[in-house]
Formats: sequence, C-alpha cells, structure tokens
Amino acid sequence: MYCPVCFNDSLALSQFGVVHIIINGKQMDTGRFLFNLDNRPEDMKRDFNTKLEEFFKWYGGFENKEPITNVFICSSDFRCDAGCKIPLSNKFSVVDQILNREEMMKKLNEMAEKYNLKIELQEGV
Repeated sequence: MYCPVCFNDSLALSQFGVVHIIINGKQMDTGRFLFNLDNRPEDMKRDFNTKLEEFFKWYGGFENKEPITNVFICSSDFRCDAGCKIPLSNKFSVVDQILNREEMMKKLNEMAEKYNLKIELQEGV
C-alpha cells in the first residue's frame, strides 16, 4: 500500500493492533477487536464475527434504521518501511489483509437477514 506521508509503496499492516468496525459512519464504543498476525486466522475471524453480531443487534434495535450502505473495517496500526510516522487519525482497510472479502460479505448478509436489515452497499466497499 502507498504511504500517505512519503507516497512510496511501503505501507504495511503492523504485527498487532486494533481493528475498528464502522458501519454507516456509526461505531459502537466496543466496536473493535485486537489482532495479532501470529494468531490463527480463525481467531481473528471469530472476533470479527462476534463484534459484527454485536453491532447488528445494536443497530437492529434502532427505530428509524437506514439500509447499510457503507462498511469500513479498518485499523490505524500500519507502519511504513521508510520509517514515516503515520498519523493515528489515518485508518486503512484491513479487508483482504486480515479478513477475507467473500467471507465478510457472507457474514454481513447473514447478520442483515437475522436482524431484518437491508444491505445496499455503495461501490468500493
């Protein structure tokens, strides 16, 4: 990935950090989980599924629910091989780095059906 500081293709996910789940611009206080690239992928998938279900249960309880149009699974825990200091406000997607896109979409659809929500994702999710 390209570093937003030096513009080189030198940005990579850190060994460990925090993944944030932001849907339609909303994030629960507990809407994040820890990752460690030394852990098994199944552990990270399980943690993601747990947090996703918590979010859908919470969002499903809203009175005026909008269709889900934007899903951002991200982290600010990236490093630049050139040593750049990446601002903590920068968040980058971890889809296809920690989580498989197809499995994520399958789980999103499963949760939407379970909690009676509509998914109308915008392009580029």
